[in-house]
Amino acid sequence: MFVPLHFLRMAVISIAVLAAVIVYDHAVLGWSYAAEAAPRLVAYDILRSLVALLLSAGLIHAIWQDGVRLGSPIVPRLSPKAMLAGAGVTVLAVVSGWLFSRNPQLFNALSLEDGPIEWLSALCLFAASLLFALLSVGQFTDARTGGGRQAWIACLAAAFFAFIFFVIGMEEISWMQRVFHVATPDALAELNDQKEFNFHNISTGASELLYYCGAFALLVLFPFAGLFLRRQLGKGPLSAFMPSLFVLVASAPMVAFNCGRWGVLPMQMSMMMTVIILLVLANSALQNGLWQEFLLFAGVAIAIVSVQELFLVESARLLRLWDPTEYKELFIAAGLALYAGQVWWKLRAPQRVMSTALA
Repeated sequence: MFVPLHFLRMAVISIAVLAAVIVYDHAVLGWSYAAEAAPRLVAYDILRSLVALLLSAGLIHAIWQDGVRLGSPIVPRLSPKAMLAGAGVTVLAVVSGWLFSRNPQLFNALSLEDGPIEWLSALCLFAASLLFALLSVGQFTDARTGGGRQAWIACLAAAFFAFIFFVIGMEEISWMQRVFHVATPDALAELNDQKEFNFHNISTGASELLYYCGAFALLVLFPFAGLFLRRQLGKGPLSAFMPSLFVLVASAPMVAFNCGRWGVLPMQMSMMMTVIILLVLANSALQNGLWQEFLLFAGVAIAIVSVQELFLVESARLLRLWDPTEYKELFIAAGLALYAGQVWWKLRAPQRVMSTALA
């Protein structure tokens, strides 16, 4: 049985260091760790970011050390369509940063409640939920007709993703509260930071951290680990759930949109780890003579650093400190929709369901 010892050791070290930093910040400096605050570029904050960088590099190195025990990594080759999609998402991220630099008012207006950014995020999540619901039905049909244990597991996994993405999408638009003009119950309004009919704003900092870190793990870390694991998974239904490098590249720009919670080290580490992963992929592409992939991976890394630096340096121009996170949630939702589309394409569950229904 394979055990990722290097990664587990580094994860324990990282958790211990992060816990020590949280205790010091709270007990000595009196900081509330999850509170929205303008990013500071003083000596202590730079030191904390350096710690985050070292931990990030250590975790990626540990994944690589564990991975090579399974064999050489898959060459990071992408199809022309995948490269075009990844480049397109990166251009959108850069344009979003440019929009903020040129017109903070419009940048803010687009991200307000019931605005285009919020509804696009919800629609992407609903699309992902629908695809996984269809996949669940398709795998259920396969399992009942001799698909085996993997088909049953795939059915349950797809149902889980369908439910989770639907709930997140509804939370994004407060369960259509403003569409149907539903008042927030008094008991919920007292607990909710924004007085909305949703649950994630009861503890906004914790719920955001969970969502962002979970999306980072699914859309960035897993595809990177997949360089080594893909051969081990074989060609059964479960292998389709491993995100591809296409998902990684198309989702990577999401990590660049941080400001008010930049002081939360896991947020910094998700951005830093993504950039390190992209540089590792760029180096691998260069070694294999894949110049187009090299330019894409390096370009996405540069774009992420540039957009993130813009929000940190120009944070005083933001009308709301959390405006960038609204865009972040759109890029996360788009990445989840692409992931769902990738799994659907590999399993073709909707086609089998339709064929069964027509028969």
